[in-house]
Amino acid sequence: MGAWGPGLFQDDLAQDVRDEYKDRLHRGKSGEEITKELMESYKYELADADDAPVFWFALADTQWNMGRLENFVKEHALEHIEAGQDIKRWESEDSKGTKKRKLVLDALKEKLLSPQPLEKKVSQYRLYHCQWKTGDTYAYKIENNAEFCGRYLLVQKVDEDTWWPGHTVPTVYVKITKDESLPKSTEEYDRLEFIQTGSVGTSDPFILKSYTGVCDKSELKCEVDEFGCLPVYRINLLNTSAKVIPKSLIYLGNFDNVNAPAKELVPFSKNNIQSVSWKTKYGDFETKMLQCYLGHNQRGYATYKQSKTTDGEGNYLQ
Repeated sequence: MGAWGPGLFQDDLAQDVRDEYKDRLHRGKSGEEITKELMESYKYELADADDAPVFWFALADTQWNMGRLENFVKEHALEHIEAGQDIKRWESEDSKGTKKRKLVLDALKEKLLSPQPLEKKVSQYRLYHCQWKTGDTYAYKIENNAEFCGRYLLVQKVDEDTWWPGHTVPTVYVKITKDESLPKSTEEYDRLEFIQTGSVGTSDPFILKSYTGVCDKSELKCEVDEFGCLPVYRINLLNTSAKVIPKSLIYLGNFDNVNAPAKELVPFSKNNIQSVSWKTKYGDFETKMLQCYLGHNQRGYATYKQSKTTDGEGNYLQ
């Protein structure tokens, strides 16, 4: 049972149904259209005697709250309340919570039988599409680190990805200049050092498959480094609006034909590309990139200090 309490939404499935319904309303879909999509997405749960009531309870309650309760959804929810299968499950799996769960369902029944509120207006998502082209390269001057102050972090778009709820953000490589001067040609840019943003060990088949698509390192099409790891260089920059992009960025030009990092692991799934914000209360682009540079490029992380003989398989690095 994916529930942690007797409340209607103290359940993973119930929360997913509620959140997906609301999310799709924000995307401009009608309630009826969303219901059909959810029934298709959760067809296996609807075929399960324990999960089906949870689905209908969550959907009915959410629709009522939004002023969009469909009659057949209401009927399914009431039928499952009357059937009592959900209460039987609680009696067998969590007897202490059964009484509270029954009160929750009684309240839901009373709610569904009462007039629902007027249909609520739902604002539509305002999705941002970053206009950077593949190869576009920008310079970010380092200002908050005494050791690197005056040097530049160079970001080059190599791909793009989607960030919730649907923003299009650039996937980039990051380089660092040797001094306070910027590259004046493709050749000068090409000679600068890429910042390694992560490293994936090859000893854990689960991790290996999630990043490469294969479980056995003998099937890898990319090279490991001297520590038995697969270097990662790409990040997603969270350009979710024009306002968050630093105005101090300097456009250097489009370097679409430069060399990629040697031995680069391009993650099998874009879900495994880490995302970095320009600036938040949890951290910022400059700090994160310099941490990666010192940790990976300069071998500051503890894993790199271990010998090849004791750690030849490599470890997954944060």
